[in-house]
Amino acid sequence: MWNAAIWRKTWGDQRGLLLSLLALWGAFPSIYIWLSAQIPMSAFGEVLLRAIPQDWQKLSGVPFTEVATHAGRVALAFVDPVIVLGATVWGITRGSDAVSGPLERGTLEMVLAQPVKRGALFATQAIATTVAAALLCSVLFTAVWVAIATGAWAGKVDPLRFLPAAANVFGLMVCMAGISACVSAADSYRWRTVGILSGFYVFSILAKLIGRLSVSLGWVGYLSILNAYEPQQLVGSAAEAWRLLACYDGVLLGVGTIAYVTGAVVFCRRDLPAPL
Repeated sequence: MWNAAIWRKTWGDQRGLLLSLLALWGAFPSIYIWLSAQIPMSAFGEVLLRAIPQDWQKLSGVPFTEVATHAGRVALAFVDPVIVLGATVWGITRGSDAVSGPLERGTLEMVLAQPVKRGALFATQAIATTVAAALLCSVLFTAVWVAIATGAWAGKVDPLRFLPAAANVFGLMVCMAGISACVSAADSYRWRTVGILSGFYVFSILAKLIGRLSVSLGWVGYLSILNAYEPQQLVGSAAEAWRLLACYDGVLLGVGTIAYVTGAVVFCRRDLPAPL
């Protein structure tokens, strides 16, 4: 069922992006915490509690009084664009390359001409993407640990408090990759798959914002998959953090798994267009 050559090809295809994100996420926590430490805690809390309107607390997901702590400020790193966009780019890039990518490049027909099943090919790409996502999140958590232990806030916050937040990043990566792979399995052009998923991501952002800021349209927030990505809420007490993580990642991993299974069924049953 498994083909060593397919495994090597899949890991080779994602090696460039994987190494880039490993370097970025490995360095980002130290830079972020160093820059954050330049602003005294009292000054940071004053800006949040006095200069920013109270209604804006809805956007943060947690009260500003919790953000204006060492743990709260470190938690903001997980909602920084460097992390959120990195996780989203990984999911969309790798998921879109499941079927429509090699089909558009004209390489899928050559691969399927070998003694390999479609299901095995799709599963190989899904497993490689997921394993690499777990590796990236492990590096991210390790980098956060090192940045805290060696930075200006050493001894002021327990690095283990951020393990659930890193796990929430993993859930987002799997979810986006699964949805992307599902769309890719039904499409023939990678650029169109990427466009569809980019539109989906923008819609998720807008739906989440509308759901939080509008009283009458609060139900719109439930249409956003990003409602299950709340790492800044996962740095409180251990019991509550792991309970929330089970809910959030239950949704993200569940959606991602269902999307992967659906994509595999679609790919195994669809007719592939003849190469031009």
